[in-house]
Amino acid sequence: MPLIQQIYSATETGYLEQPFTVQDLKKWINEMEIVKSDGNKYAESSINAILSNSDTKNTPTSNRNTKRLKSNINKDGEYEYSFE
Repeated sequence: MPLIQQIYSATETGYLEQPFTVQDLKKWINEMEIVKSDGNKYAESSINAILSNSDTKNTPTSNRNTKRLKSNINKDGEYEYSFE
């Protein structure tokens, strides 16, 4: 299952609360031992890229990721993400 779908499922089941930060997501990936289909861990750059590439603000773009995330900057200056 693609990472963005796993993230969405985690928010739907309550394992990952919305809105979530990059750090929240990385913590969830580590705690739940989420890995790629080949068994390797996701690189930090891949995690950052999936958030950026799936953000509705990232249009127009040449990547084919479905734009499903909304981002905002929280009071601490960090990006928070939530699904539409």
